[in-house]
Amino acid sequence: MFTYYFKLSSEYRWMLVAAFFFNLGFYMLIPFLAGYLKQDLLLSATLVGVVLGVRSFCQQGLFLIGGLLADLFGTKTLIMMGCVLRAIGFVLFLFADIIPLLFFAAFLTGFAGALFTPAAQAYFAKQEILSRAQMFSLVAVARNGGELLGPVCGLMLLNVNFAALCLVSAIPFVIFAIIFAFLLPASQQRKTQPDAQAKMSPSKSIISTVFSNREFLLFCAVMTGYFMLINQISFAIPIHITSQDGEPKDVAWVLTLCALVSICLQFFITRLCERWLHPNQWISIGIALMGLAFVTLIPDWPYNYGVLYYLPLSMLAIVFTLGTMISFPFIMSQISELANNHAVATHFGFFYLFAGIGLVVGSSAIGAAFDYSNQDNHLAWYSLTTIGLFTAVINSILLPSNRSAEEQHSANPLISSVRKNS
Repeated sequence: MFTYYFKLSSEYRWMLVAAFFFNLGFYMLIPFLAGYLKQDLLLSATLVGVVLGVRSFCQQGLFLIGGLLADLFGTKTLIMMGCVLRAIGFVLFLFADIIPLLFFAAFLTGFAGALFTPAAQAYFAKQEILSRAQMFSLVAVARNGGELLGPVCGLMLLNVNFAALCLVSAIPFVIFAIIFAFLLPASQQRKTQPDAQAKMSPSKSIISTVFSNREFLLFCAVMTGYFMLINQISFAIPIHITSQDGEPKDVAWVLTLCALVSICLQFFITRLCERWLHPNQWISIGIALMGLAFVTLIPDWPYNYGVLYYLPLSMLAIVFTLGTMISFPFIMSQISELANNHAVATHFGFFYLFAGIGLVVGSSAIGAAFDYSNQDNHLAWYSLTTIGLFTAVINSILLPSNRSAEEQHSANPLISSVRKNS
């Protein structure tokens, strides 16, 4: 994995380092924000929920705007703006006792993510050293590393004080805004307009390009099922463990195991998958595994303590993570493939709108399944397994892998570059 990392040009290596530190800074602060607002500032649970909801909505709901702006003004500009705004937002949480500033901080934090995430994904999709799937697998490793270490660092800083936590979590974004100002090529700030009617404004041309891409729109709709599953490790599993009189350390074990498996095996799995089958087939297989992972909780396991208590949870974590490792890089790669190098950032931004829909629908549906668990204790697991299998089947039927091997090779930037030089 490190060999392939060092094959990349300096700006992409720094972008991967930034991906790690961005998640590190985010997961230092955000997991502890609700507790600070509720316990230290004595805000109502309703107000805390609204604040966190504003942050999530401003990120998920504005991804399309961020992607459109990146295609209009350049990925470099949007990445830098996102870094600066997130740093300001994190620092403003120091003044969380002033309610208008608290909401402004939540808005800036979410809007910053909406600015730099589609731009960064589009930038990653442009490199030509590795295949796109390999590139996005490295992105996943970097982000998972930050997600794994972030809460640990955040807990240590919280023992100092909340101000230290806010300031330190903002530092990576300030540093990388400065680095990117000098490192990222200026040419990235200008974009070629997609083919469109000459009388259209640039923004309308870009939006028209996305909405006329029927295969991409269909792909987004189908991937809603993927996002209904992706959040369940941090939503359904904690609810299940709590209902079984488990402890927070049990939740931490599942999350830690998922992160460790992904960090260690993500790039190897992606390279292995690229040797066989079509990317869309791997997407279906990965999503099916994500759903089937919850089957491990359907049997009534007799172990309530000891090492064997962790067996079903560990099996779930490993199978679920295997599914995400298989599917995620190819999903990201398919977005850029379907965009066909036109308005790539806007395509990513639009795709993330469906991510938001999937997260909300998935959490709501599984929450309702838990509420009706008196009728069937395993209703949530049946539902998640069905979602995974149904999404995999629909993806295979509606988005068939009908491209020839020659077309698959030509879509791989690494292979294409080799052929050009031969």
